[in-house]
Amino acid sequence: MKKYILIGAGVIVAGLITALVLVILNLGDLIKTAVEEFGPPITKTEVRLGSADISVLSGSGTLSNFYLGNPKGFKMPSAIECGTIRVKVNTDSLTKDKIIIEEIFVDSPVISYEKRGNTDNFQTIVNNIQKTVAGEKKTETAKTEEKKSETGSEKTIQINNFIVKNGTINLGGSLLDAFGDQGMGIDLPDIHLKDIGKDKETTPAEAFAQILSQMTGDVTGTVTEVGKQLSEAVGKAVEGASKAVEDGAGKAGESVGGAIKGLFGGSKE
Repeated sequence: MKKYILIGAGVIVAGLITALVLVILNLGDLIKTAVEEFGPPITKTEVRLGSADISVLSGSGTLSNFYLGNPKGFKMPSAIECGTIRVKVNTDSLTKDKIIIEEIFVDSPVISYEKRGNTDNFQTIVNNIQKTVAGEKKTETAKTEEKKSETGSEKTIQINNFIVKNGTINLGGSLLDAFGDQGMGIDLPDIHLKDIGKDKETTPAEAFAQILSQMTGDVTGTVTEVGKQLSEAVGKAVEGASKAVEDGAGKAGESVGGAIKGLFGGSKE
């Protein structure tokens, strides 16, 4: 009998080890599946992830080819595309109610910003997320322990550092018409958010909303500043044209043409 008990225990242990190895080997696939399954219900847009390579032992890894689509009604193909996102997770927190992410480093994202009426694509996504959060709160009030929220997770999240560097902004729609070539490849200021979800319970959807809200503010501020600079350039062009009129109509046309070329990145001769 003892012999069979030992054999049975050995089989169980072997099974557990096999399961653990499979989880480690397929963790990237699990993360990719989670992002693409739970992302769209939160943002109400397409969300894709090319691949994920995360070490369970170190908690460090890389997410590749992240894609956040635009909401319906916007013409640009995406809101955010990023080739590389590096993450560092506190592995001790994976079995607890709050998952702690030490750092998310978003490297060289391409942000597509498009206005539509009184809103824009980012604010629309934030509004979608906030509706999801409101749905979570309502569900949480009436749920049983067996029920899951819309995001598919009961866990809360803490992000100690969320960093965005080397980002660029591309403008779409009427903004691109107004800004011309200056509306493509605008430098996005570096972003560093700290201690998201540290002082209060925060769901992944709430954390995502905070991050996108901050990015929306930074993108809008940058676009506004570029618009201000272009406006000043136009003012100088008009001033130069007015002065040139005093010297003769021919020189005026030459001055205006040179100023406009300079405004949209052309060279003056």
